[in-house]
Amino acid sequence: MTAREYARRIWSTRYFWTHLVAADLRAKYRRSSLGLLWAVIHPLALTALLSVVMSRVFGSPIVEYAPYIFSGLLCWEFVSVTIMTGCSAFINSEGYIRQFPHPLAIYSLRSALSALVNLALGIVGLLIWVAFWRPGHLLAAIPLLPIALMCFFLIGWPLATLTAFFGTRYRDLPQFLVITLQAIWYLSPVFFEPKLFRNAGVGFLVDWNPVYYLLDIIRAPFLEGQMPSATTWIWFGGCLTLTALWALWVVRKSERSLIFHL
Repeated sequence: MTAREYARRIWSTRYFWTHLVAADLRAKYRRSSLGLLWAVIHPLALTALLSVVMSRVFGSPIVEYAPYIFSGLLCWEFVSVTIMTGCSAFINSEGYIRQFPHPLAIYSLRSALSALVNLALGIVGLLIWVAFWRPGHLLAAIPLLPIALMCFFLIGWPLATLTAFFGTRYRDLPQFLVITLQAIWYLSPVFFEPKLFRNAGVGFLVDWNPVYYLLDIIRAPFLEGQMPSATTWIWFGGCLTLTALWALWVVRKSERSLIFHL
């Protein structure tokens, strides 16, 4: 089956997987008074805590440092949630997989879309913040917002697909990824500024870190009021191509045999 035919099969089941995404969101915020607002409140609360502490430690103005942390937390939460929920995407959908011959990629798509909704809601909070803090940046941020969300989705879906296949076959993968993601969190400029890495002589942790360039897709327009650099787009395009091709290869190689690992 060609990639185009596979994509058509996914599209033909769109009512099914959109229902699954909606069900996930309803289940996550069921009986919550604030509901989807928690997608903004949670990173805001963590931002307030980190901003007060880190701004004093590193001597950065809290007004400048807070939106930097907030944007980093929003993006990192999307990446980590997509990867971790992807690990159990097939396991949690075992009943559907055994009953319906749908493309398996729709279950990792479910993980990516659920995380994307939370990211989009969080970015609305960032937009409001920027409107008061640097209103001139909205001229760059608003037109680039759909592109930025599409970029996160395009990288999130293959990542979730990879962890879904490997997580089904190797049940210890989630525990390993918790440690790995924690390490990447500290080795990436999520809440540490790039200058801290460079001043410490470990600038390569920024310059050769795909997470840095993914974050820059949001930070450049929102925090700096400009387009992401050509280097950012080259890095993102290269990482996306490699990740997507790897995911496609895994799907083609393992989709038929996955049922034996459930």
